[in-house]
Amino acid sequence: MRKYLGIIVIAVLVLLLISAGAIVGLYTDWLWFNNIGFGVVFSKMVVNQIGMGLVMGLLFFGIVYGNLWYARRIAPPPSPMGLEHQLIERLGSLARRGIGIVIFLASIIVSIMMALEAATHWQNWLMYTSASSFGVIDPVFGKDIGFYVFKMPFISYAYGWLFFALAVATITSAAIHYADEAIEVFGNRIQFAPKVKAHLGVLIALMFFLKAYGYRLAMYGLLNSQGAQFDGAGYTDIHARIPAMWILIVVTIIGGLLVLMNIARRGVGLAIAGFVGVIGASILVGGIYPAMVEQFSVQPNQKDKEAPYISRAIEATQIAYGLGDVHTKLFAANDTLTADQAVANKATIENIRLWDSDHLQQAYNQIQTLQQYYHFGDVDVDRYWLTDPKTGEKQYRQVWLSARELDQSRLAEGSQTWVNLHLQYTHGYGYVMSPVNEMDSEGKPNFFVKDISPRTAVGLPMDQMSAYFGELTNNYVFVKTSAQEFNFPGDGGKTTKYKATSGIQVGGFLRKLVMAIKYSDINILLNENIQSDSRILYDRDIETRMTKALPFLRFDSDPYLVTANGKLYWIRDAYTITDAYPYSKRQLMPDGTYVNYIRNSVKVVVDAYTGAVDAYIVEKPLNDPIIETYRKMYPGILKPVSQMPKELKEHLRYPEDLFQIQTALYARWHYDKDNPNGFYNNADLWKIPGKAELGTSSDQAATVMEPYYVIMKLPGEDSEEFMLMTPYVRAGERANMVSWICAKCDPKDYGRIELYQFPNQKNVYGPQQIVARVNQDPVISSRLSLWGQKGSTVGTGNLLVVPIESSLLYVMPVYLISEGNQIPEIKKVIVALGDNIAMESTLDQALSKVIGAQVSVTTLIGAPAAPVKPGAKPVPSADISGLIDQASQQYDKSQAAQRNGDWAEYGKQVNALKATLEELKKKAK
Repeated sequence: MRKYLGIIVIAVLVLLLISAGAIVGLYTDWLWFNNIGFGVVFSKMVVNQIGMGLVMGLLFFGIVYGNLWYARRIAPPPSPMGLEHQLIERLGSLARRGIGIVIFLASIIVSIMMALEAATHWQNWLMYTSASSFGVIDPVFGKDIGFYVFKMPFISYAYGWLFFALAVATITSAAIHYADEAIEVFGNRIQFAPKVKAHLGVLIALMFFLKAYGYRLAMYGLLNSQGAQFDGAGYTDIHARIPAMWILIVVTIIGGLLVLMNIARRGVGLAIAGFVGVIGASILVGGIYPAMVEQFSVQPNQKDKEAPYISRAIEATQIAYGLGDVHTKLFAANDTLTADQAVANKATIENIRLWDSDHLQQAYNQIQTLQQYYHFGDVDVDRYWLTDPKTGEKQYRQVWLSARELDQSRLAEGSQTWVNLHLQYTHGYGYVMSPVNEMDSEGKPNFFVKDISPRTAVGLPMDQMSAYFGELTNNYVFVKTSAQEFNFPGDGGKTTKYKATSGIQVGGFLRKLVMAIKYSDINILLNENIQSDSRILYDRDIETRMTKALPFLRFDSDPYLVTANGKLYWIRDAYTITDAYPYSKRQLMPDGTYVNYIRNSVKVVVDAYTGAVDAYIVEKPLNDPIIETYRKMYPGILKPVSQMPKELKEHLRYPEDLFQIQTALYARWHYDKDNPNGFYNNADLWKIPGKAELGTSSDQAATVMEPYYVIMKLPGEDSEEFMLMTPYVRAGERANMVSWICAKCDPKDYGRIELYQFPNQKNVYGPQQIVARVNQDPVISSRLSLWGQKGSTVGTGNLLVVPIESSLLYVMPVYLISEGNQIPEIKKVIVALGDNIAMESTLDQALSKVIGAQVSVTTLIGAPAAPVKPGAKPVPSADISGLIDQASQQYDKSQAAQRNGDWAEYGKQVNALKATLEELKKKAK
């Protein structure tokens, strides 16, 4: 090996030169992880990646090169006609040495590739060594579920890796032996040089024995096999495939023994017999026999044969997805609601969501960006206890809120200088908040928090509104420099200095050089504003920040903004997942990953000012052994939820992605495990309704309705709660509603899932059926068509189903978007109750019409009460609204008649309009 030492040294130096960028990246990542207090994640990741790569790379090199070296060592002397002999004659001993060097270098290159691939499996090794028990035993092999989740991934990888290494060693050794004329074929006979047959025989026998172990692993894999009706081992697997695999294990071991016995005999007859025996057994026992059992025994009696395995699948699927404890209740689904019931559920009705996220985000960006470089990238729904300034009372209100982030790409073209991008325009400022159901007199959002500096009408503190970390903060910035940071516009622009200790201290020239190399930016070295105590903030967008800090978790697609203690925070739900839970049905996550087990065990919080990352465990270890394993793998990183500040804990919510996965699955898997026949027959199949709004295209209708948050009082409860809900309709053409399901979000019963089922004989309209009825209503459809002809865009938000007492209220807002200002305005509200449908200017008016009695249950926080004359009777606002609509229609008709030259019709409509205005005048007195 000494002769190769120089080559190795040169190769290492070349690798160091090539990987300079990677070394810089590794160093800056080390700084970053330590700065946020997650150094243990970095060290575990790097140490195990390097360790895994080195061990597996060296083992691979030892197996492959060791066999190639041995093959060269036992090679017979070259014949006069051999290629190597001719090379020796011409080049002397350099030929043999050159071939040896080529083999050595090739082995190193392939081993490095294998090492790099092995390094990606570092987490499998960590989970193997830190495994936790699920406390649940699989029904086939009697192993704890933790074996399949934590042990099997690494065992399967190690098996595949070793089989590949042996296969490479065998094939390349055989090639070397053949090139060295140690293997020769004479007619139908193969002749081997001394020791060659033993060498190859041992390698091939080892592959046979390893394959036998592979059949044992394949048995375990049957518990996660995919089937048409359910996943996991069915009748054929248990009664045919597993016995067949035991036979194949015996046959394969015998095959390996035959190969070893063949070493001492002439020819290769025994080895071929062993190989043919394994192939034949695989075809007959492993393939044909199970297929015959399935075809002639299972399929004619599938309902009975598969029943016990369907029961296993139902139980495992419900447990794996957290659906094992769904509380089912009956819901009468009445089609009437009294005024007294509406008043008793005032808090529910005044929190019915009218604004949807898309229209509201558009309105925010039109009204509240204030400068071209600000942008509201997303709006988030939440609930807060807010103070009504008129009464001083606290109200539990559902609100939308969004951070006013600085989007550097929106800076004027001439302003996108290096100093502006990296030293001055460093952060966004403030946020806006509006109730989900309120609008001003023009139909625009009614704001609880707005403007710069933020103004609040609901008593929320505003201490630190600068947002250095968010959803749009994609650039690195330097803070604590001699340059003034832009804070927010006003009086020529307010400036600030960053006061936190976050970020990496720049220090001296070497640290600057490292950062310049990292970002390929010479300006970092040349800029004079950057001082030794300046700090660089990078990986500031919360998507990168969270996934980098916690690479072992999967994240919800929607982080949401929270304001607490006068500061801004981002909260994001994190999941533990696996696809190895026996008998559980695989399901597709929004990010395209297949899972058959999921828990929302962690809530991750990022401070929008400091960038501090805190991860809190909210699931009990017994309910999620995976998070317990992660806690052991990364000590000190995952905190108990008891350490979360109370002000943040109040804003935890059940995550939408998880709820979508659960509800989509539960539509098929809601059967009791003791009712496998019902599951097999699809006797009660549900589905989540398609998108329900006016003008829905066929493509949109194919998109399922998204779950939505509500504040409401559940039947039989005493107070309102914040929860996430979705309706179910019957699968098939008649999409009648059959039930609705909700997940509670408030701390008292967080995570409790309740299902409310309707009586079987009850015919209840589904969301899309309600939309169809609205489309067929001649009054509503004519009004919407008329508005759409005035140069504006008319649209509706998503229809929401809101349970109140034992009835269902369907609510859908109507938006008008002017071509001029492009600001969505809510002009009408459509409400349906049973067979009654109404479209009025306010929710109260539409509700009054479908109930058949005057109700006034919604209030505007901070809105002045309308003056009432002494002795005057309350004005039925629904009448006035109807007269206004009537006047509008008469005016439009008169203008149309004037354009068409129909003066008789014009005069008729003008007289009618005059009469309507007189009636309005009387009612206003």
